[in-house]
Amino acid sequence: MHHIFLIEDDVKLASLIQTYLLKHGYTIDVFNTAKAYRQSEITFIPSLIICDIMLPDGNGFELISQLKEKFSCPVIFLTALDSVQSQIKGLDLGAYDYLLKPIKPELLLAKIKTIITHSVGQDNFSKQNDILRIDNKKRDIFFHNTALNLNDSEFEIIAYLAKNSPQPVSREVLFKHIIGREYDGLDRAIDLKISRLRKKLKETIKYHKESLDIKSVRGKGYSLDISEI
Repeated sequence: MHHIFLIEDDVKLASLIQTYLLKHGYTIDVFNTAKAYRQSEITFIPSLIICDIMLPDGNGFELISQLKEKFSCPVIFLTALDSVQSQIKGLDLGAYDYLLKPIKPELLLAKIKTIITHSVGQDNFSKQNDILRIDNKKRDIFFHNTALNLNDSEFEIIAYLAKNSPQPVSREVLFKHIIGREYDGLDRAIDLKISRLRKKLKETIKYHKESLDIKSVRGKGYSLDISEI
């Protein structure tokens, strides 16, 4: 399941987009101001961010650098600013696309699907000539061309950590993404899955000169690590 951030001050439009995307299998966080986004507690890492430019307490041109610094996913502008200069500026600042309001929901959905599919297809955690390769279509991961033969949850754990690397992912976020519910502070399901996965990785790639491991980062969560043995 892909998660989307929508930063849009038009409450009615934001609600319409949210309802439409929810019907098509996406989860979505809506922020009506830049401040609301900055003060939010992030529970899901987004696969895509949709950002307006004209916000009541700032603008998307200023916000995009913060978004791209924190998240590796594509950012697209959805705005009424239709000048060529604004479009060029948005793309120069690193936006993946620049969409003009009003936009048909069907077209927005098609854009979202295409962008996410392309960006996910490019996901790759690499160290020295693509040691680790993620095949999202076949849902398998290769380490030095050795298939790790992972089950669904194991694939999701490594792919999610790789997507957010080198930043660690908190237990709460990883738990919600993998298990599918809020972390209550006591459930050790994700820790058990990671413990079993670590053993599986150690056994599968024991003859390679590099190790692939899931590191516990004190106070921050888990991160993916490739290092010399």
